[in-house]
Amino acid sequence: MANLSQTKRNQMLGFLKKLEAQHSDDESLMAINQIEKELTSKKYGLVWEEHEEAVDVKMIENIPVFTEIKDKEIIGCLDNESCNFLLEGDNLHSLKLLEKTHKGKIDVIYIDPPYNTGAKDWKYNNDYVDKIDTFRHSKWLSMMCARMKIAVKLLKDDGVFICAIDENELGTTLMLIEDIFGIGYSADPIAVVHNPRGVQGDNFSYVNEYAIFVYKKGYKVIGERNVEEDEIDWSPLRNWGSESERSDARNCFYPIYIKNDQIIGFGDVTPNEIHPMQTEYDKETDTYAVYPIDVKGVERKWRYARQTVESIMHLLRAKKTKNGYDVELGKNYAPYKTVWTDKKYDANEYGTQLIGSMIPNNEFSFPKSIYTVYDCLYAVLRDRKNAVVLDYFAGSGTTGHAVMLLNKNTENNHRFILCTNNDVGEKREKEYEKKYGDIDYDSETWAEWCEKYGIASSVTYPRLKSAINGFVHSKDFKNVLFQKKITPAVLKNTTKLLNEVDGTIKRYSEDYDEVKMEVDGDTVVVLGIAKKGKKIEGIPANLKYYHTDFVSKNDEEISDSLLAHVKEMIQLEYGTIIDDKKYVVILEDEEMDKFESDISKFKELKAVFISQEVLLTTSQEKMLETIDTYEIPDYYFDYELREVGEIW
Repeated sequence: MANLSQTKRNQMLGFLKKLEAQHSDDESLMAINQIEKELTSKKYGLVWEEHEEAVDVKMIENIPVFTEIKDKEIIGCLDNESCNFLLEGDNLHSLKLLEKTHKGKIDVIYIDPPYNTGAKDWKYNNDYVDKIDTFRHSKWLSMMCARMKIAVKLLKDDGVFICAIDENELGTTLMLIEDIFGIGYSADPIAVVHNPRGVQGDNFSYVNEYAIFVYKKGYKVIGERNVEEDEIDWSPLRNWGSESERSDARNCFYPIYIKNDQIIGFGDVTPNEIHPMQTEYDKETDTYAVYPIDVKGVERKWRYARQTVESIMHLLRAKKTKNGYDVELGKNYAPYKTVWTDKKYDANEYGTQLIGSMIPNNEFSFPKSIYTVYDCLYAVLRDRKNAVVLDYFAGSGTTGHAVMLLNKNTENNHRFILCTNNDVGEKREKEYEKKYGDIDYDSETWAEWCEKYGIASSVTYPRLKSAINGFVHSKDFKNVLFQKKITPAVLKNTTKLLNEVDGTIKRYSEDYDEVKMEVDGDTVVVLGIAKKGKKIEGIPANLKYYHTDFVSKNDEEISDSLLAHVKEMIQLEYGTIIDDKKYVVILEDEEMDKFESDISKFKELKAVFISQEVLLTTSQEKMLETIDTYEIPDYYFDYELREVGEIW
């Protein structure tokens, strides 16, 4: 396909040559030479040779649509009001359609695009891009730019865009993000140690890649992480500053009892007429009573009222002073750091090996650790409910699996939309050419080959199916479910610690062959162990499988042809399953008449979606007053129909 920037530049240089032939005076020639120099000189900033894509060109004469592959639908739970989607086809076409259904509706976009290493890890216009391609970076940027421009439109105001990348395109990706999102957004690159063994380069051994978090300035979108005992930030439980005195909150002035340097309980609210010392000692019980009184003797208040302080007892500790004791409150959460080093981010153990357990003999290269994606999503979704997550470089389906695992662990109902393709890889292409000759990308034979070996067919879909229906581990798999360092602060609450351990063991006992507690040095660890042949229970979820098709703009029945794909758009936008029981679509007057006559049969009816072209009778309008009714929007294909002179 054409190098558009080069074509435009050559055209302008051609114009200058014509002008040069027509104007021979010194002033004109100097001006022409200056313009020519400007055209051929390098520019500061992110400037690249803009390339055209075949998938974009195809939309000049064709309208992309989704067709549901019904036999690949997975009903993993009874709730058909929450559905996930796998969209098979070029992701640019899928994004164009998502722009109609999800503009401003996505909470998180997580992508793991090709890293452009030069190792033929991706294709551009049906050709693999390798190191000898002089426009390798330009092609990659053109591909990323076209898709990112749509992605930014899909995010909510407080939505977060996350892009995984390595050192090959880190700099260009950050500049592209700044160019597309603008100065109103922040971009934070997080280093994730995904390969502790390292990949040897010319001078360094590469152990990390990056996750770039992009979000609108002025929004607090990243939650807090739980911290280990040695990271806890301690501060006085006693309040200070304005409105911190005893008279400002009567219920916040009471004794905290300490014995053997440990907090053992709390006393009742102290009557107003009693004015104790900061620390009072009861010799008979060998117990100290500590009050919120500062070093100047000012009676202040604790930061928690008497009726709530017991709920944070595990976050308190006694601090010995020269006059007795004080009480400190520990903050057991903190902002996420910009370097992630946990063993669970190991892409081999929790990526390659995990997929090998779910899909034996698969050929997918370099899958992410599920916990890398999980933690990226959790950082944003910790305090959100019913979020929508999009991944338009779905690869092996890790994002979908991570969303399901997140729902299971947090008892939430987030949904995912994955866009993938049927790129079979260079090895399979060579096998095809050996068997059939040159590839005809529009042939049925090639389509069948993609169906047999394509990514969506061989990895993404079966992985999601395994996660929903359950799978058998092909090898031993250990997972740390709970760990806490054994410090004095932990030991003082031994009962609470044991309850946490016991609760963790019970929670996961059905998911693993064995769940046991171990002591590793100064740390209590609970391990879940799934041994060879272990059945891992599925995670209830629904999945719709769509394939990208096209309607020609020259189709004589274009309105009807597009109307045939409206059901897919409705399901995608509302995240539901049109089952003709709870949810019904009505496109024609005759369908409305039949629905009215059969209304008594719809015992579970929740909503009806009606075409704007349906003419309702008075009785039908009255009937719909008691039913949630949605008018099918004209924005699904309105622009395309207007473009070809049709009115729908």
